[in-house]
Amino acid sequence: MPTLRSARVSALGILAVAGLLLTGCAGGQSTADACTIVQTTMEKAQEDLSESVTSFGSDPAAGADAVDDLAASFSGANEKISNEEVKKTTNAAEKALDAFAVEMRAAADDPENIETTALTDALGDIQTTFADVQTVCKP
Repeated sequence: MPTLRSARVSALGILAVAGLLLTGCAGGQSTADACTIVQTTMEKAQEDLSESVTSFGSDPAAGADAVDDLAASFSGANEKISNEEVKKTTNAAEKALDAFAVEMRAAADDPENIETTALTDALGDIQTTFADVQTVCKP
């Protein structure tokens, strides 16, 4: 079913974004401490998300649950960030991740009518905003 495959591909794209984020952050509170908070959150969520998203075609609810959990974890981590430069980018990333979670939930709830354009657009927003976080967090 092409729409489920598109949703799975879009969902897997979030893992690539998370991987990009993990390569850019390090260090001491300032920008480095704020980036460490984001990095730690993404490391913890990445394995669970990978397993659930991989099975999205056979268990869409599990994939959507994993994205919901990641969005909640990222939101919790974002609350701990006080560095203004990093916070500006993580606020945008949080908003994009929340929007992607909504689209994944809609896809899981109605797999016959997946809005692939909405999923693709939401993923694009994640890629853009997390690239911005990576830029701020570069060593």
